[in-house]
Amino acid sequence: MLRFALLFLALLALPIKAATVSNLYQAQVVMPADGQNPDQAAREQGFKQVLVKVTGNPNIAQNSVVAQAIANSSNYVSQFGYGQDNGQKTLDLTFDQVQIKQLLTQAKANFWSAQRPNILVWMVDDNGNSRDILWDQSTNALVADTKQAANDRGLPVTFPVGDFNDVTAVHVSDLWGSFIDPITSASQRYNAGGLLLVKAHQQGADKVELTWQLYAQQPSTIAADTQPITGKASGTLVQASLDMMNQVTNQLAQKYAVELGGVASGSVNIEVENVNSTEDFFTLERMLNQMTTVSSANTVNIKGDKVIFRMNLSASDTEFKRELSHESRISADDSTVINTNVTTMPNTDVSQDPNSLDVTATQSQPQTQPENYVAPDDMYIWHN
Repeated sequence: MLRFALLFLALLALPIKAATVSNLYQAQVVMPADGQNPDQAAREQGFKQVLVKVTGNPNIAQNSVVAQAIANSSNYVSQFGYGQDNGQKTLDLTFDQVQIKQLLTQAKANFWSAQRPNILVWMVDDNGNSRDILWDQSTNALVADTKQAANDRGLPVTFPVGDFNDVTAVHVSDLWGSFIDPITSASQRYNAGGLLLVKAHQQGADKVELTWQLYAQQPSTIAADTQPITGKASGTLVQASLDMMNQVTNQLAQKYAVELGGVASGSVNIEVENVNSTEDFFTLERMLNQMTTVSSANTVNIKGDKVIFRMNLSASDTEFKRELSHESRISADDSTVINTNVTTMPNTDVSQDPNSLDVTATQSQPQTQPENYVAPDDMYIWHN
């Protein structure tokens, strides 16, 4: 009962630090105007859209196992209905999360959880006469097109609001010149998981060229010499925005998505130090249990500010460590060397020589652990 009481109190104080994508398993598809089975065609198209969002792989439909599932997409639908979008009839679909994860495991495909980095977009529009920063409420179509393209790929994005703090902290020249120091400073307030800097060159007749730079890390960790990922996209506003966000999402998926269906490593024990409160403990426990590579995380030992968890893995140890390395709230403790060997002290009999010196009295004695102590395989530090 005490544990559940502590959990309730801790949850009341938990800050929301990660962006959770709520529509990964939902799709809205405009019904085909012709064809013998428009419902099936729309359902298959919606299933493909969801699979691309969940895996981060735009070519997931080429996987033979997945292709067979798409042909039987009705087996994965948990809810459907009909709606309207700009006067066109739509099929609104929700697909089963558990079945999709089982499918991707069977297909040995990647899986990207709903916990995704929120990307802060700093965009400057150059129309040939002036350069302007595009804020969140801008009427420039590039803002809406970029948000829609990101939503289609399941990527949370945020544009700066453009209030007094923003307009005094960063200027057009900072963004156009890619001066990262003032940009990262102005970005701190948004709790972003990455930065996307975009230069939009208007080319007339609804055409634009977008030159982008992606910093796939928190702004506070970006240094002056950090090299961003770069790219270009051009075409109509809609096409260029879609192409850019596809490129950006593909890059992020390579970093964050984990492979399912590999050989699971069973279980590993990890020790996490600097867990100083019930809020720390329950936040950490929840984070570990939400990991894609983890079946369950169970507490096996608590001593002071150190907690040992037994991690039952659903993937390889390598994939688990890779996924954990992307979490900013925890880091590997490389300074500690884990020694699981038992040290046996020599049996020195000083009674045979009364003049001899008992050196065992000056030697460091091995620390004894409780009988139920479980030695950790890896050690980490919690950053609260």
